[in-house]
Amino acid sequence: MRSSRAYLGVALLLLGAFVVFACGGDFDPASKVDSVRLFAVKADKPYARPGESVTLEALFTDARKDKPRAAKLYWIPVLCLNPKDDLYYLCFAPPGDGGRQAGNTRLVPVGPLADAGAAAEAGAGAPGGDAGAFGGSNPFANIPTGVDLAPFLPQGPTFTFRIPDDAVKEREGSEPYGLAIVFNILCAGRVEFASRDLSGGAQQVPVLCTDENGVKLSPSDYVIGISRVYAYATRVNTNPVIEALTFEGKDVLPAQGITVEHCTEAKQRDCKENKIGARISDSSWEPNPSEVTRDGDLREQIWIDWYSDIGKLDSDSRLLFDTREGRVPESDVKYFAPKDPTDGTLWGVVHDNRGGAAWIFIPLHVR
Repeated sequence: MRSSRAYLGVALLLLGAFVVFACGGDFDPASKVDSVRLFAVKADKPYARPGESVTLEALFTDARKDKPRAAKLYWIPVLCLNPKDDLYYLCFAPPGDGGRQAGNTRLVPVGPLADAGAAAEAGAGAPGGDAGAFGGSNPFANIPTGVDLAPFLPQGPTFTFRIPDDAVKEREGSEPYGLAIVFNILCAGRVEFASRDLSGGAQQVPVLCTDENGVKLSPSDYVIGISRVYAYATRVNTNPVIEALTFEGKDVLPAQGITVEHCTEAKQRDCKENKIGARISDSSWEPNPSEVTRDGDLREQIWIDWYSDIGKLDSDSRLLFDTREGRVPESDVKYFAPKDPTDGTLWGVVHDNRGGAAWIFIPLHVR
């Protein structure tokens, strides 16, 4: 049976669905940071139990050269619970369709939009409030379009909500679980809700980032995020633990960062290779009870995504732990410094294939 390294590409594709909608049309590597970027959102409880509070935390930056408007992170305070077939875009399916699209989806207001009357009165504003089944009152359908919602939305890197007591549902062919989805947007402008236009594709999230005149901003000015938290009666999952970031095999002091010499070669591929890596605790490699094979249970797959706003990395991602073989040797990436002395930032975001995440970021000094 082939090694689970072969599935890293699939895992990274799933990661894209988990975290953000990338809106750009260029072919720059994912590791290059030169715009508004939402790197990741992690939950303090990647697997939660019904009734527990979950806090989401986002890692983001604004690396635009020109910043006519500040970029801020806004949370849409409506919890989408158990959309049909776990499809996030069915959270926005229109009401009154007899449930054909929505199924048993519930929309639970958890913040100021509920207080403002965007949801049904029942449960409005309560941490565990319930706006009812999708075929009834739909908070998203009641949000006005063309209005700047930013003043009414929760802002900042964290957002807390409660998993409803009855979140866990029977699932055909698998252990019962619940799925809670929260949307956010990192936007350097106004946040507006748009009318759902199916001509643009069913997977769209009808949230816009616009200028003062309501004109949609460029992809470098915003990112839409989708966060999923699973609920189980007994199953648990914790976030990976980053013990250290390494430079040429030695631990890096986070406050001090990394200092490298600028490149003096004509071609970047001829510049000096600087090896950077991350050491993850052995305890992070948890059992994965959902993956059972005839050869035994599998463990989590763990990988790291790298980003930098200066220089170049030879790879966007590296596998750190294989589902069968454990820690992967030689998982460092190569960093190539730019030609001019400058300062920047290096980000490393670690993921496991059950929704866990952790990150580290340090200063980069090129002299």
